[in-house]
Amino acid sequence: MLLSYLTDEAYKELLNNVEVNAELYLSQDEWLNNFFKGKPYSAQSTVQALGAFTPSYTNGEITDEEKSENDLINTRILYDTFKKLTPLQASNKYMWTYMCHAIPECRKYILNRWTDMRKNTIKTRFFVTDIRHSLFDNAISRLWWYAHLTYDETSINKYALTEVLLSNQTICTDFMDTYNSRNVIRAKDVLGALKVFKEELGTSRGLSEYFRDCNKYLNRYAAVSSLDFLEPEEIRDIALTYS
Repeated sequence: MLLSYLTDEAYKELLNNVEVNAELYLSQDEWLNNFFKGKPYSAQSTVQALGAFTPSYTNGEITDEEKSENDLINTRILYDTFKKLTPLQASNKYMWTYMCHAIPECRKYILNRWTDMRKNTIKTRFFVTDIRHSLFDNAISRLWWYAHLTYDETSINKYALTEVLLSNQTICTDFMDTYNSRNVIRAKDVLGALKVFKEELGTSRGLSEYFRDCNKYLNRYAAVSSLDFLEPEEIRDIALTYS
């Protein structure tokens, strides 16, 4: 299966008409062909995925805990399918925006995952508008990046750190908003420390508070000494023994 993407012209036209099309985004019906009046709006990439991504979702309102569980399921499904993408290929805003608009299963997933869809939410979840930040906000691309930062080919449970990241919505949001999410090695070391802490704690209670304080400490540490020059074990030790 070759991946498809929006043309630049089509992407801009959709982005510029979000307010006009707001009601259409709330519908699960296909409307792109009518919007573009039969004009071609997509093309195929030379990038080949292993198969189609069919997200899993639950109809109706879900709790934050259920959202985390659902995110983990879909992260694994998506990454198992698109694992061969390079970070550069996975930064293609036209590809992710196409999936959110043109693939019915993805549209249904988005509407079930974010039931209070607003105009600003449409731009955040259906589009990638800023490569540095909104890749982590787009409904589908964020799942790939969760896995890319945490997947460990050498581990028996290759998604062990992904499970830590998606322990709850607070940890995931806090982590993706820090510089740790911009560096795969640092991300794995920090989450590895969080995994050890969780195992010692024996419960998820208090995990969010620990992680938030740890993140603050790492940011202060990075302000006076670059973490990029430390060995992975050193970063993990700092995260485990901060005070």
